[in-house]
Amino acid sequence: MIEAARIQSVIELVDRLGQSFSSEGASADVLLRQYFQSRRYAGSKDRRAVSRLYYQIIRHWGGLVQVCGGPDARRMMLAAIYYLLNDEKAYIESLFSGQKHGPEALSPEEQEFLEKITAEGFREVLYPDWMEKSLKARFGDELDDAMRVFNDRAPVGLRANLLKGDRAAAQQQLAENQIETIPGQWASTSLILDEQIQLRDLGVYKQGLIEVQDEAAQLAVELADIQPGQQVMDYCAGAGGKTLAAAAFMQNKGQIYALDVSKPRLGELKPRAKRAGAHVVQTLLLGHSAAKREKQLEQHRNHMDRVLLDVPCSGSGTWRRNPESKWRLTPDKLSDYCEIQKELLAEAWAFVKPGGRLVYMTCSIFMEENEQQVFDFVTSNDDVNLLNYKNFIKGDCPESLSPVEGVLQLSPHKHNCDGFFVAILEKSA
Repeated sequence: MIEAARIQSVIELVDRLGQSFSSEGASADVLLRQYFQSRRYAGSKDRRAVSRLYYQIIRHWGGLVQVCGGPDARRMMLAAIYYLLNDEKAYIESLFSGQKHGPEALSPEEQEFLEKITAEGFREVLYPDWMEKSLKARFGDELDDAMRVFNDRAPVGLRANLLKGDRAAAQQQLAENQIETIPGQWASTSLILDEQIQLRDLGVYKQGLIEVQDEAAQLAVELADIQPGQQVMDYCAGAGGKTLAAAAFMQNKGQIYALDVSKPRLGELKPRAKRAGAHVVQTLLLGHSAAKREKQLEQHRNHMDRVLLDVPCSGSGTWRRNPESKWRLTPDKLSDYCEIQKELLAEAWAFVKPGGRLVYMTCSIFMEENEQQVFDFVTSNDDVNLLNYKNFIKGDCPESLSPVEGVLQLSPHKHNCDGFFVAILEKSA
């Protein structure tokens, strides 16, 4: 593809994404995959170039929409090329010349717009205005610096599977494939990879020695202090990343129940567990109603040594990986997440045995989903004790960004991992 054709591809993708935002439609990655599925002629270099610019626009969506007066895909592209790629006006005009497979020639109104943006500066919009109060409560004077880091690309987190070998062994096998990693700072199983690489074809992945998982999620499972022989429940297991991390700490002794309401996501766990050599995992598809779940799980009440509760949330801690979610989130959606979290925390607590622990976690940076949920739950229940996460740290201890003693709030601008929250709750014996 010539450069102008790549630009036209991104314009089409941005236009589709703008429509998707307004209609609650498909995500950016789904739109990208669908787009290339119908354009098999695009080579790998073309796909990488288109994807890179597409996501660069998504990361700066707020500022581009503001300068363009709305989500006009062609104008957003003009602004992106000038402000983000730092290309000259004459080069931009050459791309928008009407050549075959490229963008149509600029209209008089677009030419006027191009003149305007070349005479003005670009004002970053790092987050929607409605979030400012909540974000300031979390980051204070560091807010803009923190949000700029959230606008960067995240490194790739890898977890060494302790059922197959330790971190050093995983790092060595990766190095033998010319893949350089560095050990994570916080989780004992973590390796950090700075670039996106196709790992699934490597023997070290096929043999189950590594899994893709951010360091923050790995640390959260470590803080659960799971021991061999215990009864463990992963109440919102999804595709089972934390389930498999827990099974490794259990050394395949005991039992871990992976539960979720999503059949497709839970279905991914069985082949992953087989590859990982995790033999203590049982999966159960949960009903969508609380009453149905209560009936399904009656036998497990007051029985679990550990309950992992990674609740559905805003995903604000993963904006580096999923930048569009920042622009899709609304106050009403955040409120809905908070209601779901409150319900699930009460539900999951019923399965913790006296002396057992529930580890509440989110990939969120909002206090409404984190400290506030924990405060409301602790003050509403007499049998809950909040344990200090520092008591379960085995290596370097990350300093929490939370003003609440004992809970852990991570952020990429301080910890180089996802924004993640962990609270350890013990049931009175």
